[in-house]
Amino acid sequence: MKNKEFTPNEKYLLKLRLSVSLLIVIIVAPMLLVSWPIAMDEGPAAGLIYALFVGGIGAFGIIITLLLSGPYYRSLKYEILEDEVIVRAGIITKSVKHVPYRTVTNLTVKRGILDRLFGIGTLNIQTAGMSGNTNMAEESLVGLINVQEIYELVAAELRRFRGGMTPTQADTDPTQTQVTAAVNNVQLEAVVAELQAIRSLLEKNQGT
Repeated sequence: MKNKEFTPNEKYLLKLRLSVSLLIVIIVAPMLLVSWPIAMDEGPAAGLIYALFVGGIGAFGIIITLLLSGPYYRSLKYEILEDEVIVRAGIITKSVKHVPYRTVTNLTVKRGILDRLFGIGTLNIQTAGMSGNTNMAEESLVGLINVQEIYELVAAELRRFRGGMTPTQADTDPTQTQVTAAVNNVQLEAVVAELQAIRSLLEKNQGT
């Protein structure tokens, strides 16, 4: 298969800016509402200064978000290979994350409220290292307008890589591995005990 490269849709940049701005407003608004009456006890001037201070913090956060979100969005690149998925990201510190198919345990598509609003989605790739926490993903391909198509592409490559195994049937699933190991240990102990009994019986027969 020829390597395929993807980037987030431009709608993801709008979602990123909106979500961070809403988060800042959610944090700043309660601070202003709770502390405003206390500041007003010191006089209208003190209340005005406090309001400007808190509002300035919120405005500064939104401005920083608008400035940094663009470069971060443009740094995101996804590459689907025959044996792994590569995710590139970062503004100052560039990161290149390799997710080999041999470690993948699950693929999920996620669409939050804002995702549905903008018509995009996220492909979460979970690996053996993250299997113990169902809420965590090893890597996420965010801002995909064709997320279902990319899911099917990665799933097909995963099945091909594992010789027909479905993407959720991970041969490295910890729970299944532990159960299989326990069964194998019991069977092995039984075989060893049987061999020891046969050996003891043969030794007695030879002694007689």
